[in-house]
Amino acid sequence: METNTQVRTELDPSRLRRALGRVPTSVAVVTALVGGQPVGMTVGSLTSVSSDPPMVGFFAAAGSHTFSILRQARHLCVNVLSESQGDVCYGFASRTGAKFECGDWDTESGSAPRSAAASAWIDCAPQSVFEAGDHVGMLANVTAVEYCDQRPLVFYRGKLARLHPSVTHHPATTRLDWWSL
Repeated sequence: METNTQVRTELDPSRLRRALGRVPTSVAVVTALVGGQPVGMTVGSLTSVSSDPPMVGFFAAAGSHTFSILRQARHLCVNVLSESQGDVCYGFASRTGAKFECGDWDTESGSAPRSAAASAWIDCAPQSVFEAGDHVGMLANVTAVEYCDQRPLVFYRGKLARLHPSVTHHPATTRLDWWSL
């Protein structure tokens, strides 16, 4: 099967952003130790790729300096931010400042830094990096996961948002049992 990668449209980019803003996305901080120094960045594009083998993926702007450092790491931790971590999201999205001063981080373990307040932690090893228009993507093999009962932070319509408390109630259903984790 051949695909055309040179597709160009006259679509207004702001209109596309507004339309895709209606899709709630996760908010995570991907961290690593590179050269003994902690590095991390906020991503709003985390996605489950495969369960066998377990893989996740995320994207960053093609010119991201932090991503260029992260891609050198052998181990990453995807910290899925909890609803109380808006300051961490903004701190790691910034191009300047001491990112690891935002929130409570374990940077002493010798592995990728972990946020104490995250709702989930996904340890992984980068598998591949690929171009995707004005972004670059990374696929990573999941090596370990942990999670807690904190509700996640989400991004919706250009702003950070919280899930309604009723999302913790799970009515009995068989229609989506194949999808639940």
